[in-house]
Amino acid sequence: MLRLTGKTMVVVGGSRGVGRRIVEAGVHNGAQVLAVARQEGPLQRLVEEVPGTEILSLDATDEGAPAKVFDVLQPDILVLCGGAFPPAAPLYMQSWREFGVNWENDVKIAFHFCKAALSRPLPEGAWVVLISSGAALAGSPLTGGYAGAKRTQIFIANYSQKESDRLGLGLRFYGARSAYHSRYRSGQVCS
Repeated sequence: MLRLTGKTMVVVGGSRGVGRRIVEAGVHNGAQVLAVARQEGPLQRLVEEVPGTEILSLDATDEGAPAKVFDVLQPDILVLCGGAFPPAAPLYMQSWREFGVNWENDVKIAFHFCKAALSRPLPEGAWVVLISSGAALAGSPLTGGYAGAKRTQIFIANYSQKESDRLGLGLRFYGARSAYHSRYRSGQVCS
């Protein structure tokens, strides 16, 4: 079991789904965890159900969100898994607003937080993990711009790693591509 005692972890999108499971695992493995999400209600439930979790309610798409988060807790591990639910309709039935919802949320969060991790910067050795989707590799015809947005998150992680290396910051950026890519190439199903 992975021990995280003495580590600090921020999970953007930590009140539900994959983000919540990451928060639970972080707390249970000894990390000091800050869960960040828009809605206060789910965050309050999280605190009640996962004692020891710290919470912060804010809109992670705001340009100033990373500074607010990092002022509360400087992470050794930053997990970005917040975003919008994609539309569930064929392309011809979507408006541009529906098509672009994941660009305006998921990609915007990745952009702002990776930029802040590099420019602030986070402490040497910090990990930044962007949770993407298998749709980034295979597409998703009923979810508009979702697949492209998820692929762009992987590009942002890769670009950020190159910048960290160039600047000698010692940060480690991971996109879903590394995990999904190896499974995809080995013939396993991506989820």
